[in-house]
Amino acid sequence: MTNREKVQLMKRSANGYCDTLAWPTILLVAVVFLSYFLTPVAVVAGLLPVSVGVLLMAFFTYAAYTGLHEAVHGAVCGGQQKHRWVNEWVGYLAAIPSGIPLCAHRHEHFSHHNHTNKVGEDPDLICADMTTNPWRLVASPMLLTAQQFQLFLRERWPSAHKELRRTFILETSAILLSRVLLLIALFGPVAASAGISTFSVSVDVLFTLVVGPLIGQVVLVYLFAYVVHRPHTVAGKFVDTSIFELPRALRSAGTWLWGFQNYHGIHHAFPRVPWYRYRAVFEAHRDELFEQGMPTYQLSGLKWRRVN
Repeated sequence: MTNREKVQLMKRSANGYCDTLAWPTILLVAVVFLSYFLTPVAVVAGLLPVSVGVLLMAFFTYAAYTGLHEAVHGAVCGGQQKHRWVNEWVGYLAAIPSGIPLCAHRHEHFSHHNHTNKVGEDPDLICADMTTNPWRLVASPMLLTAQQFQLFLRERWPSAHKELRRTFILETSAILLSRVLLLIALFGPVAASAGISTFSVSVDVLFTLVVGPLIGQVVLVYLFAYVVHRPHTVAGKFVDTSIFELPRALRSAGTWLWGFQNYHGIHHAFPRVPWYRYRAVFEAHRDELFEQGMPTYQLSGLKWRRVN
């Protein structure tokens, strides 16, 4: 069997993992969307400590991107085009807490997939130096978010049809308006019912709507974009994205907390496979993927040791 035939066989097998509606993704986005806006309300109302609110907002920010990312690749509806509208609405909802319009991210992210680790072509290389100093660690996710809008407006908008332009405007408006309405509610009826001062509300808002999401974005970019593509110099299918396999005792819990992105190499090899099935595909085709050269690391002590 030729190498091309082996790859095609793996691809057909992977397609079998994405032939149904991705209900876990739909449920995830529904919970995260509601929780993202209810958590600041709970903090201002005194139902949650600020520290808990910050951690929850960081987690919801990380989790929301999973839904946005899945929708970009059509992984919510899989091969069922009759459910394409579900895929798009999952993306629209996930885009609001993520702060990035689905249509803009789709343009940027496809460029990343088509040119992974290629200098001057892969837009995600903007975060390749995020660990060089604390400023870059914090700035990278903000720059990456801003880049979504810049690339879309510069490269896609001029030739975009009216429907796409309208979608971008509506998505951007929803992202901004939802936050304005939330602030009005927090400083108005929520603060009044809790009987707290404007200063106290401002502190709660700062931590839950700025600090928490920023922490989530830093963790997101580090785990989702930075570490899985190190050293950011290798290009080519199967070799430009890594697998990080946790010890057996921690594998299930750790993989869920990572959002299955420790198996990000599977995503780049088979983009339509839903996130919660990355591990299953890797385990089913471990030998074949090793043969293709997919970089794989296992945690040994406190260090990642490359095993392939």
